[in-house]
Amino acid sequence: MKSWRFHEFGHIGNLQMEEIDVPLLAQGEVLIKMEYAGLNPADRFLIMGRYQGASEPPYAVGRDGCGEVVKAAADAQFNIGDKVIFTSATVGINREGTLAEYVAIPEEGVALLPEWWSPADGAAGTKVFMTCWQALSDAADLKPDETVVVTGASGGIGLASLALAKAMGANTIALTRSAQKYERLLKSGADYVCETNDPHVVRKIMDLGGGDVIIDVVGGEFLAKCIEMTNTFGRICIVGALGGVNCEINPVQIIFKRLQIHGMQVSMYKAVEAQQALKDLLKVLMPTKARLLIDKIFPFDQVQEAFEHMRRGPMGKVIVGPIGDEK
Repeated sequence: MKSWRFHEFGHIGNLQMEEIDVPLLAQGEVLIKMEYAGLNPADRFLIMGRYQGASEPPYAVGRDGCGEVVKAAADAQFNIGDKVIFTSATVGINREGTLAEYVAIPEEGVALLPEWWSPADGAAGTKVFMTCWQALSDAADLKPDETVVVTGASGGIGLASLALAKAMGANTIALTRSAQKYERLLKSGADYVCETNDPHVVRKIMDLGGGDVIIDVVGGEFLAKCIEMTNTFGRICIVGALGGVNCEINPVQIIFKRLQIHGMQVSMYKAVEAQQALKDLLKVLMPTKARLLIDKIFPFDQVQEAFEHMRRGPMGKVIVGPIGDEK
């Protein structure tokens, strides 16, 4: 089978398509024939050696995907032909990932594809929605009518945060560097849109009522601005650090606003926790049948091009597929 694997940490170019054997199943595992795989910025950081807790290569990256069960034990909870998505915390980090034609995975690491999602939707949305649920529900305990500010709002985490926050009854403010994305963000769940690089962005956010919850994927020096634009008793959920890892912050504001700052890491969910989180968030999304915007789907042999496209900051998720259907 074909698999996109890397053998040493370093440049993204280390990720290459290889021919390897179809994996054999261990007890309690199912074999998935992959249809689509989603790309995440964390996949790139992992290859570069900047992802804490990643196993030593070689293995395939990819933590998001959707496929069909093609082999399972007689007493398995899944049937041959079931379409499944990945909830596993270790796939593509500590074991072979989804950028492959077949993946062997413990049963507790997958779940049935929601009926209103296509396989492409499943590959795009599962882990980002789970991450946002961890932030908005587990950490922030978001209440209806609170205001959620989302940085990097045009990316996967940003769009999922907007959709989930609206489904939970919150008000939403999206931050983006691109004025060209304003209208699409308003159609994607943002009540207001502000420009990240506006020198008056903090004042504008506070004029809109300030943020009760901040979902931050930018990090770097912008974290200091997140603290400034947060209301008293606010919660800041840090999901990424696309803008850098160093920041000078004022602890006095944290003290006097009684702020909570949380680091989000969906891969720290235990298997049973991940399954429950997925069930809970799908109940919230079901009334609106929310799905994640897909920016572009690349052929399976163009994974490098897909990573480069993702690096440029698209509007929505970048996924790969259909997998294994080359004629």
